[in-house]
Amino acid sequence: MGCMLRSDPMSLFDMYVQPEAAFETMCYLGNLGCCQFLDMNPDVQPFQKNYVSEMCRCAEMERKLTFIESEILKDNIHITHLKTDPKPLQPNEMVTYENMLEKWENDIVEMATNEANLMKNYIEMSEMYYVLEHIGPMLGDTELRRESILFKKVTTSSGGDIGLGGQLMIITGVVRRKICFNLEMMLWRISRGNIYYKQATYDKIFRQPNSIKEIRKVAFLAICQGEELKRRMEKICNGFRVNLYPCPKTYEERTDMLNKLGTRLLDIKQVLKKTAFHRCKTLRTIARQIRPLTVQVKKAKAIYHNLNFFNMDITKKCLIGQCWIADRDATQVHEGLETCSQMVGTNVYSFMSKRDTDAVPPTFHRTNRFTKGFQALINAYGDSTYRELNPGLYTIITFPFLFSLMFGDICHGIILVVFGLWMIFNEKKFIAQRSTNEIWNIFFGGRYVIMLMGVFSMYAGFIYNDWFSRAIILMDPYWINNLSLEQIAASSTIQLDPKDETGPVYMFGIDPIWTLAKNKIMIENSIKMKLSIIIGIVHMMFGIFLSLFNYTYFKRKYAIYLQFIPEILFLVCLFLWLVIMIYFKWFTYSGKSRDLLTSAGCAPQILILFIDMVLLSTTKPVEEDCEAYMFKSQQTVQKILLVIALLCVPVMLFGQPIYLYTFNKRKRRDTVRDSDKQSDQGIVAQANNYHVNFGELMIHQGVHTIEYVLSTISHTASYLRLWALSLAHAQLSEMLWSMIFVKLALSDHTIIGSVKVFIIFAIWAVFTVSILVVMEGLSAFLHTLRLHWVEFMSKFYSGGGWVFQPFSFKGILVGEEDKINAVCKKRQKYLQE
Repeated sequence: MGCMLRSDPMSLFDMYVQPEAAFETMCYLGNLGCCQFLDMNPDVQPFQKNYVSEMCRCAEMERKLTFIESEILKDNIHITHLKTDPKPLQPNEMVTYENMLEKWENDIVEMATNEANLMKNYIEMSEMYYVLEHIGPMLGDTELRRESILFKKVTTSSGGDIGLGGQLMIITGVVRRKICFNLEMMLWRISRGNIYYKQATYDKIFRQPNSIKEIRKVAFLAICQGEELKRRMEKICNGFRVNLYPCPKTYEERTDMLNKLGTRLLDIKQVLKKTAFHRCKTLRTIARQIRPLTVQVKKAKAIYHNLNFFNMDITKKCLIGQCWIADRDATQVHEGLETCSQMVGTNVYSFMSKRDTDAVPPTFHRTNRFTKGFQALINAYGDSTYRELNPGLYTIITFPFLFSLMFGDICHGIILVVFGLWMIFNEKKFIAQRSTNEIWNIFFGGRYVIMLMGVFSMYAGFIYNDWFSRAIILMDPYWINNLSLEQIAASSTIQLDPKDETGPVYMFGIDPIWTLAKNKIMIENSIKMKLSIIIGIVHMMFGIFLSLFNYTYFKRKYAIYLQFIPEILFLVCLFLWLVIMIYFKWFTYSGKSRDLLTSAGCAPQILILFIDMVLLSTTKPVEEDCEAYMFKSQQTVQKILLVIALLCVPVMLFGQPIYLYTFNKRKRRDTVRDSDKQSDQGIVAQANNYHVNFGELMIHQGVHTIEYVLSTISHTASYLRLWALSLAHAQLSEMLWSMIFVKLALSDHTIIGSVKVFIIFAIWAVFTVSILVVMEGLSAFLHTLRLHWVEFMSKFYSGGGWVFQPFSFKGILVGEEDKINAVCKKRQKYLQE
């Protein structure tokens, strides 16, 4: 399980590494993954650091690899998965790999350029062939001469020529199908109707240059009169991104060009096939090597990045760095430094020494597959402060338990258990697949949480006696049935009265006879509401007691007397007293009691008693012959408890600010006295650290006190969601059973009814899983999460730490796999669309 109670003890170490052994040492530490290095050169510009040239070379290789990967994935070529963990790219191998990547990149760029040019020519010729093939028959054997019937030259007496008409101009091309009508209308308007426009009968799909996207286009023919009108129409076509192609004037020329284009297209098609085959062959060869090489380059880049955190000593013979290491791993790291020094054969071994520091260490919780999901729930709220109690340990039990109180149904719990166990048994397969679906990853990451929520829901279902909203008779009911079968069938419900004849007490859970009772809702409300209050107060008291262990561990004894004791007394005197009254009422008053004062009719209302206690009012009896209080001197006891609770408020408000101000003032005075004797500037600076403004202390403590007093009331009421969601879940389950399965299927006793059972059961099962299990389960999960984050953890958990992020190659491997898988899936989805 690792250290779940508190975070691992961390220490700051100075690490001294020989430059010739630096790369091997960092390679070992990266595989170990337990050192978080600190930047020793925060004020130094990046280009001035020791290993900036190696970083730039690795970044350039990474850029080339990224480009090559994009080209491989563009052709939907499978990239070979990693079978082994490759070592980082060694310094003496960088030149070789740089030359190899340079060659790969140049070859791919050259092939891509040639293919793009060929594809562009092929598409243009295909569009031109399509235009001639469909527009040519429209023109027939017409010869487009410069002089036509509408354009003849006439020689005047002065020797000049005049035109009797305008020249016919022909525009042909292809336009996107969805905008062809808009183009036709625009040409019609710009020519004022003096145009002949005709489109091909059939459109055709063409691929866009430098893209795999395909667009549907249609050929068109436009005939106008005059050069000026033709120029206007060409501008309109350019605005619509129309590809225009010239049309030969004679029929013979059009036929000859069509034949030549057909032959040329066949030639280019063959060349494209050979080019694509050569490109595919080259990329497949690269795809078998690119993933290990990418990991090698990323590892080398990470090594040089962390080496830039080191300082070079004056003699330039030693690298000096600082890192946080868990105390459990310090010995392993020290042995690794010696091993790496022996492998390289340095004269002086690398070593590290522990450093005393006042800096707050990072927080590191060791988790496994089981505890990781529960710890993730806590980390979503905030990272633990160093060495404070970790709520993740207690969440393993409290989270599924509180969830089950809102989701209590044996059969619904079985569904969750089966789903959780299915993910657990197949976790190796799912981990290897590395899905990029966020919703699935959330469910899979919490597989053990889901399994435990299902187990606890089964337990709560036994207590509630709820099996798909039906009750199971495990033993004889408490009430003895004196009604006939006809009477029960006529009314379908019965009124349960404590005065009725009864048998042995139903020992486990709720009596199944309550399923037929008219007053079922009233009894269930009373029980679940009181249980919610009891569990909520116990849960909050547990959180306050955990703060006691934090105060003890951090040696804040003043907080025990000025914070913990007033808080727990305030909660006990008010709300634990409420719990005591609930239990006292359960054990004192009974519907079978023959004594009027202890009968159910004389039982006082606990809520009224509690309100009168807070308002210092006298409670009136329920009936004239009844007692107002449960026992003698109850009013006096309640007044004493209220006074104690009220006295705790000023202690919480003024206790810590006064103590801290007095303590800091005394420490500052003693430090200044020492500085006068020694004349030490460091002691003077230390004395200034003890100067604390009393107003700031009062504001901080005032906010905390007001928040605690008010939140104690609101948090207690917040636990009523356990009752509300449990009741809603049970009622919705019963409604689905009665309205869908019973009314539509089981009520039909004919032959058709036997067939309807299968169909209605399928519908009921879908609604049960989708609504009751998924939606209701998600709702209960979110409410349980809120009860932990707000009501429970606010009593002892600050969550003001910073997470331990060690230098590790594991994150690089996982990130690389996830990135490539995500790109591949996006690519496949795009191709399918």
